[in-house]
Amino acid sequence: MSMRANLARWSVVALPLLAIVIACADDATNISAPRPPEAVRGTVSSMDGVPTGKTVVVFRDTTSIPAGGLALINSLGGRVTTRWDNVGVAFVAGLSLGGLSTLRTSDLVAAVGNDRYINWLPRMTLKAIAATDVLALPRNDPSKATYYASGVQWNMKQIKADRAWAAGKQGLPSTRVAILDTGIDYGHRELRTLVDLNASRSFTTSTYAGGGIVDGVSAPNLEVPIDPQLPGDHPFMDNHFHGTHVASTVATNNISVASIAPDITLIAVKVLNWQGSGSFEGVAGGILYAAQDAGAHVINMSLGANIDGSDPDALALLELMSRTIKAAEKAGAIVVSAAGNSALNLDQGTLVSTPCEQSTVCVSATGPLLQQNFDQPATYTNFGITAIEVAAPGGNATDEEGGYQNEDLIMGACSRRASDATLNVCRTNVDGVNYFYVWAAGTSMASPHVAGMAALIKSYNPSLSVSGLRSKILGATDDVGVKGRDVYSNYGRINVAKALGLK
Repeated sequence: MSMRANLARWSVVALPLLAIVIACADDATNISAPRPPEAVRGTVSSMDGVPTGKTVVVFRDTTSIPAGGLALINSLGGRVTTRWDNVGVAFVAGLSLGGLSTLRTSDLVAAVGNDRYINWLPRMTLKAIAATDVLALPRNDPSKATYYASGVQWNMKQIKADRAWAAGKQGLPSTRVAILDTGIDYGHRELRTLVDLNASRSFTTSTYAGGGIVDGVSAPNLEVPIDPQLPGDHPFMDNHFHGTHVASTVATNNISVASIAPDITLIAVKVLNWQGSGSFEGVAGGILYAAQDAGAHVINMSLGANIDGSDPDALALLELMSRTIKAAEKAGAIVVSAAGNSALNLDQGTLVSTPCEQSTVCVSATGPLLQQNFDQPATYTNFGITAIEVAAPGGNATDEEGGYQNEDLIMGACSRRASDATLNVCRTNVDGVNYFYVWAAGTSMASPHVAGMAALIKSYNPSLSVSGLRSKILGATDDVGVKGRDVYSNYGRINVAKALGLK
């Protein structure tokens, strides 16, 4: 579970985590598939994103912040705005270029870098389908959920989740899964009563003042809209759609979409805004909160960024992520992350995919094309045996005309506050009657399959340690593709029934 990447080789670029999305409701028919974008294979300039005006100071001491380090920061005109003593990290405002240079030469400091506000999710092609479904009563049996019963949710059968349900294994409310994402629509009929509202939190704010030093250049102050909330909504409401879709793979009320572990408890930890953007401080803070304060046993992060060694901030940003994930593991939470959708070989080159490569388990995506070969690697998925632990269904798509169909994707709930104009239909909830769903493909969709499986294992093995849970996951797979361990799925595609000792 130690970092599999060299800390000396790291530029911050957005990492695509979603290929294509279509919104629909239960009686939508004759849906024509739009042409998906090509998988992103290049990188984005390290100057992309907005400077937060804060410097990440990572001290050599991994368990405390030395008094001498704080004194040095104060002497340089810096002001500590956030400090995480248990991981030896502080966020500092007001440092000059000279102050940054001085800190980098201090024997007390391991790395110094500037925080960025970046988009952790991709550009997406969206299409909404207007339809109405008046059924609102939850079903206790996931196998009777509308989309599963109609054969649309091939993903649940592929990982043998149906065998777990048949054996009465649906998880326990005492098992807690934190979804670090754009929030969760806790009022959607599929998720109502499943989200712990008291424990859920937002690590975004209504407005954000940028500015500071980036790559040695003074950047202007900018006002960036973060996450405008509708009156009455909790701060962790999903104003995007992504977090709601991800959460509904882990747990639902089994009305229209079946989920892997419907009886567990969800925690919404909102680290990204309505555009999928967030800071490294926000993401790292969400990790620490979920594990140390919210009591999460499983943390899912369907988000990511590529880090390249050409960026002077890289060492500090990656060490920040590494330390917070290790602290979460120490607190008893397994951290599951998406591999990314850039079709990159993470065994080669200087790019590091974070949080994938620092997480307990990093997940690549599989899926059919035209409903054939359900375990083939998704066209977009990142891969690499040094980074990926297991594969899971993420849906598949291709830029070839007619090369895939909607049913090749993953079905999930659509937030009633979905921000994209083409998902307007998801916002037409009238008197609690209309609820909508989304087809989506990406490693974002693969990761929560593993998180849901981890929640089932933990429910029936509550004393299992993080390392023990990881071993259970890696040992409960089906060998797909090239025989033995391979660069696309490593230990294999997950098998829920096998993880629970079922035939």
